[in-house]
Amino acid sequence: MAALLCQSISSLFSSACTGCGKICKLPFTMCSGACSSVCGGVKQLCTSHFCIYGTLALGLNIPPMIFGLSAIPYVDCKGTQWMLMNTLFCLCHILAAMYIANQQNSWSDIMHTLCYDPWMAAYIVVSIASFIWTSNGLSLAISGAMANGNNCPDNIASLTYNSIYFGFSFFFFGASALAISLLVSACMGSRDSGKETYHMNTNNGDTSSKASYMPFASKV
Repeated sequence: MAALLCQSISSLFSSACTGCGKICKLPFTMCSGACSSVCGGVKQLCTSHFCIYGTLALGLNIPPMIFGLSAIPYVDCKGTQWMLMNTLFCLCHILAAMYIANQQNSWSDIMHTLCYDPWMAAYIVVSIASFIWTSNGLSLAISGAMANGNNCPDNIASLTYNSIYFGFSFFFFGASALAISLLVSACMGSRDSGKETYHMNTNNGDTSSKASYMPFASKV
């Protein structure tokens, strides 16, 4: 009887300890999964043809997000309200850059993503709205309307102007970087396609294709 009672108590404590261990490990497991996803996305971005575009998207959109989030305590201020909306647009730009970078590097796949992907179609609409919002912010900043409302921070003018500068810089340099990335993808895609054709013809025993692919090869 005593042995049975001791065994039951031991099983109870063992189950409690196991459950407690799982609960304590849960935050670290979630954090590890999130960090793994982020690291995987960054790695994919760095190895993608759109590395330049993705880097600019991160570098020019993170600071305005920080400006907007830092002004949350002054939510009644007109400038803060504008920056918070701008923060959402910046987040969309970053997510879109990650999405493009995670696509296949082949030219056909990238063009299909840019031209036919419904998410990219939605992002184009968001980009137009973001440009209009940034232009409207410049108009409000020039007129001094950003300081309207209650409890505006003393540096609201500099925060909004800096956000606007980063926004227009992203539209100009981001578009240039996107064009460069597309050019790199097109060149790399053509080279990879040529290599694939060469290897296919070599495997099939087509020596004429091999000679045409290697123009400096000696001809017998």
